[in-house]
Amino acid sequence: MYTDDVCKVQLVSVITPEQIDYVYDFESAIDELNNQLLSFKSSADYIDYIIAGAAGLLCGLLDILWVGEFNLARGREYASGEVDEFVKKVAKALGCKSDRVDECVRFLEEKYPIPSDGNTSDFGGGLQHHLRDFAHHPTIAGLFFSLLTQFTGMSYGTDVNGTFKVEPVKDASKCYIGTDVKSKLYNGIVVWFFHLISDMAGSHETAGLSGGTGIPGPILSLAKELSTVPCFRNILKDDTSLSKLLSKAYNGTLFADHDENGKIIKDSCVKMDLRGELGAAVEIGRQALPVVASECFVRVFYFFRRLYFEVKARNFSCVSDITLIDWKEVTPVNSPTLTRMLTVSNFVFTGADLADAAISEKHWLDINYVGVIRLAFSVGEEVKLCVKRRDLVSIKKAFEEAQINTFSIEDNYLYGKSVDDSETYGFGLTNEQIVILYNIQFHKTNNDIENTSSETKKQNKRDWLDKWQDFEKSTVIRNLV
Repeated sequence: MYTDDVCKVQLVSVITPEQIDYVYDFESAIDELNNQLLSFKSSADYIDYIIAGAAGLLCGLLDILWVGEFNLARGREYASGEVDEFVKKVAKALGCKSDRVDECVRFLEEKYPIPSDGNTSDFGGGLQHHLRDFAHHPTIAGLFFSLLTQFTGMSYGTDVNGTFKVEPVKDASKCYIGTDVKSKLYNGIVVWFFHLISDMAGSHETAGLSGGTGIPGPILSLAKELSTVPCFRNILKDDTSLSKLLSKAYNGTLFADHDENGKIIKDSCVKMDLRGELGAAVEIGRQALPVVASECFVRVFYFFRRLYFEVKARNFSCVSDITLIDWKEVTPVNSPTLTRMLTVSNFVFTGADLADAAISEKHWLDINYVGVIRLAFSVGEEVKLCVKRRDLVSIKKAFEEAQINTFSIEDNYLYGKSVDDSETYGFGLTNEQIVILYNIQFHKTNNDIENTSSETKKQNKRDWLDKWQDFEKSTVIRNLV
C-alpha cells in the first residue's frame, strides 16, 4: 500500500445529493421528537392549579358534609324498598290482585316453583339453602345448574364445609321437573327466573316484615361457586374457611358489632344477600357523586379557558370564524394539562377525605373509596405520560448522537470541494492528509474485522465497511505520486 515517500492509497470518493437514493434527515426527526415531547408535557399554569385544587377541596367538603360515612344498613334499607316494589310490580303484571308484598311473593312462589326447593334441609335449611343451593344463584352457573336439575333429577350445591354436594330431588318435588325437552327448558329457564324474583324479598312469611333471607347477589354467588374449587376451598382467615366467611357475610354476622361480652348485637347485622349488594352499590353511587362533580368542574373550566385562548389568539371578527378553532386543543380529553389538573383535584379531594376519616376515627367507614380509585387512575395516567416522555428523550438523545457521528452529505461536499479546488480542508488538513486519514480508518476497521471471533459480528462489520466505501463513489484524489 505504501511506496517510497508517497502513499499509494485506495481511492476515496465524493458523491452529490443526486447520487444519493436515501439519506436520513436527522434534523427533521429531532424536530418531530421535540414536538412530541411538547405534546406529552403539561402546560398548566398557576390558575389551572388553583382552580383544580379548589374544585377538589369544595367537592371534598361536599363528601364530608353530605355523603358522610359508608353505611351498608342505609343502602340495604333503600334497596329493600326498591326490591319490594319490583316484586309487587312483576306479580301484579302476572295476575296477582294484592298490593301486599307478602301476598305477591306467595303468588310467585306458587306459580313458579322449582324442584330444588324440596332439598332445603339438605343445603342448610331456610337460613342458608339459598346460598348453598346453586340453583338459587342469579348467575350463569345458577342457570346451568337449574337446567342440569331438570335433565338429571339431582340438586347441586355445597355442604356446611363448602364441599360440592349432589342430592336427588325429593319425590314431592319431582312434579316440577319437565316431562320432555321443551318443558324441561321452560322450567329450567323461565320458571327458574320468576322463582328467583319471588325469593328476592324473602319468603312469603317474612317479606315486608324482617325481609328474611333473600337470594345471594351475583358477587356472593360467584364467590360461593368458586369456593368449591380446591385452590379456593383451602383459603383460611384466622382458622375460618372461605366457605364459612361467605356464610357469615350472607347471614349478616360477618360485619356485625359485638357487645362487651363478645356477643353479636342483633340490630347491627347487615345481610349481604342481593339487597345487601344492591345497597352497597347505592352507597358507592352516593360516594361517586362528589367525585363526578369535581371531575366535571375541572373539565368544564379547562374547556372554556382553552376556548378563550383560541378565540384570543385568532382575533375573531365574526361568529363564522368559529370554524377556525382547533378543537383538539379545546376539547377536555386526552390532554397532559387536563391530566395534571385532574390529578391535583383528586389529590386534594382524597387528602381532605382521609383527613376527615382520621379526625373522626372512623377510618374505614369515612373513606370515599371511589375518590381513592379515581386518584389511583390519575396517578397512573401521570406515570404513563412520564414514561412516554422518558422514552422520547432517550430516542432524541440517540438521534442527536447519531447526527454528530454520522458522515453527512454536507461533510462529503466539504471534502470534495477541498479536493477539486486544491484547497486545504476546513480543519487544516491537506488533501494528502485527508486521504491518509480515510485509509487509516479503512485499514483499522479491516484489521478489527480480522480480529473479531464472532462470525455474525464480523459480517456486520464487513457490511458496514462495504456501505462506507460505496458511499464514497467519486474520486477524492486522482493520482498522488
